[in-house]
Amino acid sequence: MKHLCIPAAVGCLAILASLAAQSSHGSERFPALQRATDLRADASLSAKTHRPIIILFSLPGCRFCDEIRQNYLLPLLDDGAPSDRPILREIVITGNQQLTSFAGEKTSEQMVAKSYGVRVAPSVLMLDASGTLLVPPVVGGDTSGLYGGYLSNALGQASRIVQGR
Repeated sequence: MKHLCIPAAVGCLAILASLAAQSSHGSERFPALQRATDLRADASLSAKTHRPIIILFSLPGCRFCDEIRQNYLLPLLDDGAPSDRPILREIVITGNQQLTSFAGEKTSEQMVAKSYGVRVAPSVLMLDASGTLLVPPVVGGDTSGLYGGYLSNALGQASRIVQGR
């Protein structure tokens, strides 16, 4: 029996190594979603470029958050000219990471989530340069296969608002 376990263990290790390699290649495909650190600076960029600020509110280990990040938000960073891409950030709902608020004050990720009433992950908020919600939040995962449409509609509407159209 011991001889059978060794080849099986080697086989399992080979499979895990293969999956890890595939996973790392997948992460190279898109840049990481930047954690929010300075919402005031993001607001300044939004005001200058007339682009919405999109914030993914997530939780560690949330598979729906991972899906929304990888399949819907990160690909936006490859769409069109850099000047047309939305400003994308991520905030961990339970996070203690310090950041600068839209008002220029030091705060935490938890406090920002609380200020917007975010309690469910994933939640995607689209904000203007003052931190005002532009459209209703897109909440939850892609359980019905319609998430892309919801996100696209919300982004289109938010973009029109910040561009004054």
